Amino acid sequence: MREIDFLRGRPAANLARFALPALGANLLQSADQVVDMLVVGAFVGERGLAALANATMVGFVANSLSLGLSVGATVLVSRRVGAGDPRGASRAEGAALLAALALSAAVALPCALLTGPLYGALGVPADALADAAAYTRVWAAGLPGAFLLSAAGAVMRARGDARTPMWLAVAVAAVNCTGGVALVPALGVAGTAWSSTAASSLAAALSLAVLAGRRGSALPARPRARDLAALARVAAPAAFQQVVVNLSYLAITSMTNAFGTAVVAGAGAATKANTLAGMPVWSAGQAVSAAAARCEGAGDRRRALAYAQAGLAVSVGATALVVLLVQASAPQVIGLFADDPDAKAAGVLYLRACCSANSLAYAAMYSLDSFAQATGAPRLAAANALLDAVVVRVGLAVLLVPALGYPGVLAAQALSPVLPCAVGAAYLRRYARGARPGTGAGERAAS
Repeated sequence: MREIDFLRGRPAANLARFALPALGANLLQSADQVVDMLVVGAFVGERGLAALANATMVGFVANSLSLGLSVGATVLVSRRVGAGDPRGASRAEGAALLAALALSAAVALPCALLTGPLYGALGVPADALADAAAYTRVWAAGLPGAFLLSAAGAVMRARGDARTPMWLAVAVAAVNCTGGVALVPALGVAGTAWSSTAASSLAAALSLAVLAGRRGSALPARPRARDLAALARVAAPAAFQQVVVNLSYLAITSMTNAFGTAVVAGAGAATKANTLAGMPVWSAGQAVSAAAARCEGAGDRRRALAYAQAGLAVSVGATALVVLLVQASAPQVIGLFADDPDAKAAGVLYLRACCSANSLAYAAMYSLDSFAQATGAPRLAAANALLDAVVVRVGLAVLLVPALGYPGVLAAQALSPVLPCAVGAAYLRRYARGARPGTGAGERAAS
């Protein structure tokens, strides 16, 4: 598979070549979740949708560690490739795969054992509690495969290959969608978890085979302690960032549970649609991380800055188009998932508030945070996540919900990316002048 050399060619063209396959992979991953919602809505109903909405949020929190590890792997491997250190890059790949196995085991056990108390504490509607717990117990068994798949995909993207992860996503989507349609009528909500577990396990095996095949049947080099430490210096702040963000969404879901099953189902359906709208943002962010880290490793900061600027333009422009489409078709989109009038109304209101002009600020914030992670300031991105998720999203919701009810939840979410976007823009300006705020020597030495 031909890999993109981020040190040559026009940055905008390289980003497009990388981001389009990454977008395809992200869309397929999100399509899995949409199909799950459609099938569960058709065969189980509002109770199933409410269960899946809560289980998905718990899943997002658990997967935060995997996402953080993927960011760390992308940045570290790409920097070492840019620095002309192939052996070091191979050890970084080995560190990522080893960490994926360890983290998945650490996350899977509590997810499987503590589902009942967890969902009880979150206030999941009583009629949805059993389905949510059953889904999570099965899904936890597939975490090793999911974590390995994520780490392997990050390694491939770090080397400029976004196409192979896309084809792996095709395999996951095919197995998961087919399995969900076949299993949900018999097993209920848990059927989607069984299909997801099978799909991620198969794709993980394929990804390891691909990595081994590129090295003549040898997996990446055995990592040293300093490779694991270097990975942790980038991955730990990134994982913290993801955990904080997803815990905030879990808190928001818990607040939403107080308004009943119909509202939870509608908000859950809207969250899926909003996730689709975020796909271009995340794809551009992945491209910026890989490209800017490669340039940083090679010492070409001017080119890293060019990738940041191109990624920002692509992310905001694509998001604007998606927002227009969503706003024009919000009732129809929610109608695909829910029949209940109250659920539809809650879902449409969610999209009107949370997939609007605020999405442009979110697109800019995500792109700028991806650049900060790639260029030696992962702690700045993590601090930005605290500002976005805890200070504004949850803090404002706590203040607004008593007076406004469900619209207060939505207002807090809509406003959350504005201040972090300004912080990211300030970092970009100072980077352009040669200064790096909030960056310690340990972060600069992460590669």
